[in-house]
Amino acid sequence: MMPSADETGGTEAGPGEVDAAGPAFAVMNGRKLAFSEPRQEIYELNDTAAYIWYRLADGDAPAAIIDGLAGLGISPETADAYVRDALAVWARLAGAGRAGLGTAARGGAQPQVIHVAGLVVRIRYDRPSLARIVAPAFAHLAAKSPAAHEVARADVSLEILAEGTRFRLQADGVGLDAWGLDELLPALKAQLTAAVLAHGRYALAIHAAALAHRDRMLLLGGEAGAGKTTLALALAHAGFGYAGDDIALLTPTGRVAGVPFAAAVKSDAWGLVSWFRPELETVRTCLRSDGQHVRYLPPSAPPVIEPLPLGWVVLLRRQPRRAAASLAPLDKVDAMRMILAEATAPGERLRTAAFGQLVQAMAGAQCYVLHYARLEDAVRELQRGCA
Repeated sequence: MMPSADETGGTEAGPGEVDAAGPAFAVMNGRKLAFSEPRQEIYELNDTAAYIWYRLADGDAPAAIIDGLAGLGISPETADAYVRDALAVWARLAGAGRAGLGTAARGGAQPQVIHVAGLVVRIRYDRPSLARIVAPAFAHLAAKSPAAHEVARADVSLEILAEGTRFRLQADGVGLDAWGLDELLPALKAQLTAAVLAHGRYALAIHAAALAHRDRMLLLGGEAGAGKTTLALALAHAGFGYAGDDIALLTPTGRVAGVPFAAAVKSDAWGLVSWFRPELETVRTCLRSDGQHVRYLPPSAPPVIEPLPLGWVVLLRRQPRRAAASLAPLDKVDAMRMILAEATAPGERLRTAAFGQLVQAMAGAQCYVLHYARLEDAVRELQRGCA
């Protein structure tokens, strides 16, 4: 629950001591326990956490508890961090808890409200320092001045709570796993993607990068490592509209909308992307669940949000020894099969109506295979092919 401080002495409480606004405490076989009635869970406390929580139960002010920890040999800065962590966990375990403690636990950080795939998502950070690290990856989707009803009644509500050196993600009040700081941003993006797939209005979710050009949508597909993200960023730098590097949504109207999260640039592409987006060098490195080190790069211009007719479907085939890039025609049925092979439908089942909408969208699209080795050649070939 808290960073280990077993050398710190603490006061043991007797079994059954309860604070009405917080968890119940007990000591069993020398082990200090807390029970959260709202969550129906038992937690074991180390000596430092027990000292803080018992004093909170007695109604002591956080400043007094920090002074007490300092008297036990803990530095004021560390004591302040421990008490803030305890307040955050206390407020969560207590349910509604004390209003004052709940406010302190959030550290005054304002919620971030973002708009993505037709959804309003509220993200709360329990401390401003955490918001400064994570929020910039979603700033391009954020409402400048969110309306009060958006803050109060978002379609999806996410919260990030610090628990010592770990950070727990909570979705609509349900606690999920906890991650280290370098894992947090990928976990949050994954949860947001899951929210889009669970709550968004779409007929089919397509695994492809999406770019807007001449009021139509270009989809880039291909196997992992084919270069979808890198090429999408290079095309956006060349004047295409960025609409996402991971998934695109076929809407019930037969148009295609991107999901423009910040692009996840893998470590083997940092040198290429930094050439035209030098700010990538200053972006924090994150660790994804698949073991890949990535940096999340928001678009340099406002992303394309509105659904557009499908104009092109391009299957990427990167061939390191190839001399020049080339676009070869791809049969539309083969292209549609490629899309369906990695697509997701609501309820994991492709409906007849959705199949008809895909056929309608594909009817107006040009389909190609792009063979390439060099990024700049691929950009020029697509500029020519999408003219």
